[in-house]
Amino acid sequence: SSTISLSGFGPGQPSRTSIVVAALRAFGFREPDPGVRNPDWLAERLLGPAELQLITEHPVSRALHEDYAKGRRNREVAGMSNLLLIRTRFIDEHMQCALANGATQVVVLGAGFDTRAYRYADLLKEKTVFEVDYRSTQQLKKLRLEKVMIPIPSHLHFAEIDFQRDTLRDVLRAAGYKREERTFFIWEGVSMYLSEQSVRETLRTIADYSATGSSLVMDFAGRAMIELLAKFPHIPQHRYTTAWGEPWIFGVPDTREREFFRECGLQLRETLSFFGRDAAKRYLIRADGTSLGPVRGGTPLRAFWTLLKLLWMFLTRRSKWYAVAELV
Repeated sequence: SSTISLSGFGPGQPSRTSIVVAALRAFGFREPDPGVRNPDWLAERLLGPAELQLITEHPVSRALHEDYAKGRRNREVAGMSNLLLIRTRFIDEHMQCALANGATQVVVLGAGFDTRAYRYADLLKEKTVFEVDYRSTQQLKKLRLEKVMIPIPSHLHFAEIDFQRDTLRDVLRAAGYKREERTFFIWEGVSMYLSEQSVRETLRTIADYSATGSSLVMDFAGRAMIELLAKFPHIPQHRYTTAWGEPWIFGVPDTREREFFRECGLQLRETLSFFGRDAAKRYLIRADGTSLGPVRGGTPLRAFWTLLKLLWMFLTRRSKWYAVAELV
């Protein structure tokens, strides 16, 4: 078998952040309370020892080998798995709604270890699903699917892309995408890693190359988040992604989100900040009424003044920081 280089992210390397995200969903699925359990029951099956070996620096790789309650005592694991619970359920709900309203195609951009084509196989059997990603990540995913005997549904098509070089329109056309059909687009965990030009071009393609009634759900960082990560490089999330060659580099202009998306041909219908009260009330309340906990968490910054500066920036800047949104 061919060896995959792991020095960074791109056409020849699998995305390690996509493995972390799958690991966090797998961890969240172990939650005993079904009301706050991550719905991704397939994520753990896609992660073998070789995949977890690629993310040994991240505490979730250790947490998956521990008792769930013990794993949640790590604030970083608990906070990030809570965030992934919000993100997964928000997108799942919007996909189900789009399909109920007549969408016949689902396009997953930068699919990574996304499992919706398999988890919702019955709901999607009369539809067409396109998973668009780097060849290296898709190869790794196909190997795991084969290894754990998860069949690839007949409605699923893999489409290879390099988001920095290939045009999405050409890739979709070659894969059999039909412009005249109502489509639900998922762009999860990608935009913050790309240049502003790449983000704008992708959004314009979705706006121009889709039928009326189509919609997009995506997560995005605010510009203040990118500035915060640059000023505080020891924040755990930033430490891993940058070391793995996958730094966050793009944030949507703060307080101008609606205008930014409108310039790209899309209308912002709903925005949910991961750090806001609405997200916590909607997705993080246990059956007994208690909170599952915050989405922030990690190793405390040792320097008091650094922590104070970070908190001051977080409290005084008007920003969504990090959010998920529906666009039409």
